[in-house]
Amino acid sequence: MRSQNRTPHQRPEAASHEAGFTLVEALVAMIVLSFGLIAVTNLMIVAASSNTVANQSTAAAAIASDQLELLKRTPFGTVPFDESATADRGSVTVDAPGFTRDDAVAGVGGVHTRWLVRRLNSQAYFITVRSEGLGALTGARSRAEFTTLRSCTAEALGCPALVP
Repeated sequence: MRSQNRTPHQRPEAASHEAGFTLVEALVAMIVLSFGLIAVTNLMIVAASSNTVANQSTAAAAIASDQLELLKRTPFGTVPFDESATADRGSVTVDAPGFTRDDAVAGVGGVHTRWLVRRLNSQAYFITVRSEGLGALTGARSRAEFTTLRSCTAEALGCPALVP
C-alpha cells in the first residue's frame, strides 16, 4: 500500500489545484525578465559608447602630444607661426591652412588636429594644439588640448636677439 503525505484535513483533489504555474504567473515572470534584459542591453550600449569615446580620447591625446613635440623640436627660427592669430584667429577652434592635420587611426577612426603658434616676441612662441575624434558620438567628448611656451634665449646657440 502506498503512503500518502497529506494531513487528515486535506482532500486529494485540493493538492492538484496548487501544482505548477498559472498562465498569469508565467506572463508576469516573462515581463520581469524582459525588463531585466532591457536594462542589461542598455548597459551594454552605454559601455560600448564609453569605450569608443575612451579609444578616441587616447588617440587624440597621443596625436596632440606628437604634434606638440614636433613643433617643439622644429628649429626655432623655422617654426611656422600664424601672423593672423591676434586678429581673427585667436584660438584653435578655427582651422587655418597649414595649421591642421587629419589622421586615420586603425581601429579607432579619424582624429582632427589643429594648432596655433603665436609669436610673443622674437624669442618666445606660445603653442596650442587641439585634437578631437571625428566620430558622430565622440567629438568634444574626446578632445585633448595642450599648450606650451617655447623660448630661445641663448644667442650663442643661434637664437635671435630680443626684439620687442
